[in-house]
Amino acid sequence: MTKTIYDSSVIAQKPPFRFEKEMVKPIISYLPTVFELQTGQRARLLREQPVGSVIPDLMFGIWTGELPRFNGLNPVSRQMLAWLSTEKKVLTEQHLRDELFLSERAAGNAVTVLQRVGAISKRSSGELELRPEFNPSDSLFLIAIEMKLKRWREALAQAIHYRSFANESYVALDGNQFEVNATVRGMFVSSGVGLFIQTKNEIVKAIPAQMTFPEPSVDRLLAVSKFASNGPYCFA
Repeated sequence: MTKTIYDSSVIAQKPPFRFEKEMVKPIISYLPTVFELQTGQRARLLREQPVGSVIPDLMFGIWTGELPRFNGLNPVSRQMLAWLSTEKKVLTEQHLRDELFLSERAAGNAVTVLQRVGAISKRSSGELELRPEFNPSDSLFLIAIEMKLKRWREALAQAIHYRSFANESYVALDGNQFEVNATVRGMFVSSGVGLFIQTKNEIVKAIPAQMTFPEPSVDRLLAVSKFASNGPYCFA
């Protein structure tokens, strides 16, 4: 009887993913090894949480201490908080209304909400000031990830948008259905988006993401608020 001989490269080759959801578990296990926690830091992983008009597949957040809680904020108070995160303080409520094009009633309600949650303080002179711990830009290091089997252009376009609120943005692709070439590398590097290549349980950071520090915005505030109020976290 003839003995069948198999090529070693065929034996070692791992089958491609069939669905994007199959990629989730391996990368969840991989993330803590890439973004190591320092003593005293906390981390939380969120799946498919909407931030404005987009929904990243994964968001991984790292922070120290307690995150500010933005529960109970309406769209106007979020907009006001995002503006104050840049300006830090304003002399009068009238100035806020003029800058944000708000009615007296809408501005007054938003100020009341922000005072109630402890985000701003109001002096007897009428000056409003943001409390430092409520700055959504400084409180959290956020990594956003878009996962696709092989549609890299679509994934890249989405990941570029995540850079408006994330400190690092990545795409994860199936290495058995996608190959990094010069064109791909050039587009990822120029956009600042990183790339993970997965082959079943093996994951490689093929292109590192460019770190950024997003300006305060409503989307950044929304993202931080989700980490403050969703599920358990890891503690280093």
